[in-house]
Amino acid sequence: MLIFKIVLLTSLVVWLLAMLAAYQYGRIGRQLLRSDKRLAAVETELPPLSVIIAAHNQSPALRRHLPAILDQDYDRFEVIVIDMASTDETKDILERLELKYANLRHTFTPASARDISIERLALTLGFRAANHEWVVITHANCEPLSPQWLMRIGETIAHPQQGLQSPRLKTPDMVLGTARYDERRSTWLDHQTGFFRLWNNIANIHHILDGHAAVRADACNLAFRKSYFIDCGGFATGQNLKAGAEELLVNHTSKPANTALMLAPSAMVVQDRISSEQQWRQERIFYAETRRYQRHARLYRFAQDCKLLMPWLMLLAIVAPLVVAIILALMGSTLFPPLQLYILIGILSLLLMIYLPTKLASFYKTTRTWGLRNYFLTLLLFELQLPFWNASAWLSRRFAARNEFRKKFV
Repeated sequence: MLIFKIVLLTSLVVWLLAMLAAYQYGRIGRQLLRSDKRLAAVETELPPLSVIIAAHNQSPALRRHLPAILDQDYDRFEVIVIDMASTDETKDILERLELKYANLRHTFTPASARDISIERLALTLGFRAANHEWVVITHANCEPLSPQWLMRIGETIAHPQQGLQSPRLKTPDMVLGTARYDERRSTWLDHQTGFFRLWNNIANIHHILDGHAAVRADACNLAFRKSYFIDCGGFATGQNLKAGAEELLVNHTSKPANTALMLAPSAMVVQDRISSEQQWRQERIFYAETRRYQRHARLYRFAQDCKLLMPWLMLLAIVAPLVVAIILALMGSTLFPPLQLYILIGILSLLLMIYLPTKLASFYKTTRTWGLRNYFLTLLLFELQLPFWNASAWLSRRFAARNEFRKKFV
């Protein structure tokens, strides 16, 4: 009887916590559906914007994606491409596009740069070259999902409180957007990488909406105030790190009162999909190194770890006892009274039948609002894999050579 009570009480506690986490999946979708993200009725002059892109041997990506940025439906903006010592056709493509677009110009990083990563140097040159106060950062292999991408950024800068924001937001110094991978193909790797990126974006957004500073950012879709960038010392943190420039910039300068969110579907950016398992693994390893330099991240990491463990707790506290109880009932075991087994099977089955549809429907609400693919039952599988993806990246970083993350070359 005591074991029966312990199992039942443990299952109920874990179920309540898991239901709370499952319901939170749909928080963004529910609130976005209730908020007006178009702001068409607000007639205020929007700020001019400077878009900066650091590129290294990415001429095909620039040829494919840069026109979508240059053709944005926005009155005043410029695009600055910083060529990081490319040896392909990058310069020729930029010069041809500059003949067509008067608001496009490019510069390059000096080959003699020392003690700073080329990516950080390129972005710093972009900030310095920008003619406008607000600088938008994106990548060469990205393009906006909508011609209104810059419009959404300008609206969020001018009227942040009309969107979905932290209750502590006052005047934004940075605007954090979202990005996804190209979903026109649908391989197993595409599903894994898309879910991993989405899960981390949701975790960071929830942390900000709860009134905290941003821990990380999606480097493909970020706007930053130029004067604030200069006052904060730019990319002084981890300046010789090969990756993570944008994430650490946000992490070290974000405050609850100065960080705005841009979550409208039309403000999303699409990035070329990851081509191989090795490339994805390398990205996770480099983030594990970047994570070592993050500030004010303890609460975020604690909440993230709890969410990572929750699917496994459900498996151990509800699914495993349910399977054992069914097996004992079918075998006619005398270890427990049959009535207790049947009650336990019924309660655990009911909890599971409530939990699974709630989780799937909640996650679907957010993916549908953002126009993303739905993961259906693969959501459950990917959730169980999340701790192993993070652990493998941490172990690989732990035993990697230190200079692997600190080369000055891209």
